Amino acid sequence: MKFLKSIFLGKTENRNLLSNSFSLSVIEVIDEIDNIDSEISDDLFYEIISKKNITQFEANEIYIFLPIAFAQLWVSKANWNKKYSEILPNKEVSKRYDETESFQIIIKIVKDYFENKPSRNTIVQIGGRSAEINAMNKFLLQGGNVEDVKMTKTTIIR
Repeated sequence: MKFLKSIFLGKTENRNLLSNSFSLSVIEVIDEIDNIDSEISDDLFYEIISKKNITQFEANEIYIFLPIAFAQLWVSKANWNKKYSEILPNKEVSKRYDETESFQIIIKIVKDYFENKPSRNTIVQIGGRSAEINAMNKFLLQGGNVEDVKMTKTTIIR
């Protein structure tokens, strides 16, 4: 899987630098997926992201946070954790979504998308990739209610 290799082999320097084209790239990814009527694989999802004119770090940020942002807005009645953990080569760090620049840019774009007649297929194609939606789906299939969902902290392996 190409996306896993890129996440694990990516350099850790310049992690916090986002280019001026980052926002536009997020919008372009959503627009491109909007135009695909069939199911897309993880590799195709990553390919769509990585062919944008962005750094490897930015591609990984979109790959990680875009599905989470879609999931949070798709199932907004769930009790979403405001923090996530990042496992780095030598340590684990707890971070807040609202303090992560890339997530803040992505969630703003996704909110705009949701307010302007979003495609159900796009929501499923992107939001359905999140581990949170998959865990929630299992809970709901067992008879649980969305309002009873309390998400644990997501772990991101860098």
